Amino acid sequence: MIPVTPSRLTRSLTRGLAIFAAALALAAAAQAADPPGRPRAAEAPPPRGLHFVYLIRHGGYDRDSLADDRLGNGLNALGREQAQLVGVRLAALPVKIHALVASDFARARETATIIGGALGMTPAQDSLIHECTPASMRTDLMRSHTPESMALCDSNLTAAWARYLRPTPEADTHDVLVCHGNVIRWLVSRAVGADTRRWADMDIANASITVIAVRPDGTTRLVMFSDVGHLPVEKQSWSGRGAGWGAR
Repeated sequence: MIPVTPSRLTRSLTRGLAIFAAALALAAAAQAADPPGRPRAAEAPPPRGLHFVYLIRHGGYDRDSLADDRLGNGLNALGREQAQLVGVRLAALPVKIHALVASDFARARETATIIGGALGMTPAQDSLIHECTPASMRTDLMRSHTPESMALCDSNLTAAWARYLRPTPEADTHDVLVCHGNVIRWLVSRAVGADTRRWADMDIANASITVIAVRPDGTTRLVMFSDVGHLPVEKQSWSGRGAGWGAR
């Protein structure tokens, strides 16, 4: 047995008192943070809302290269049918559409007006999402457009991304943009982290539905691309030949 000397006993008592004093200090701090009778504040849950952006390509049209796209190049009969069918599909979704925005080009405006009729909404207009040709890895596109026009297109689409592809962390939000094939393919390239100059590697259907989800932290995921499940095969048309069937 180790003898307990006065000095050893003094050191033990000192350590014990120090531990007891520290415990009292912690208890006092906890009581100050949460006084008796007041429930402890619950930690705020992490944000969970997703921003779903529905990108609708306009319906089919008969292109006149000399026409002003803001006034001319409106929908043809097939394009109006396609717009009506995509409007019916959107209206049947079990979600509330918060915003409906169209490019200021005639074919997109007309498509959005038909969709708006199905949704009970009046579309707004935004020139940032009208058709343009961004920079591309395809040499034929690079030769047929000026560097200045492609730089302006890239600038507009970057601004459109900042305006529309933003988080809505408080709650799920569903917005519809009625725009154009080049615009949608550029936004999809950016959403999946690809070089946006690869946009021309994708074909996209008229009146198709593409959905990008924006997470609360601003990251994105592609939910669907160029979905045409609402269009009968004989009423499907694409940029290029698409999957090789449908209207020409």
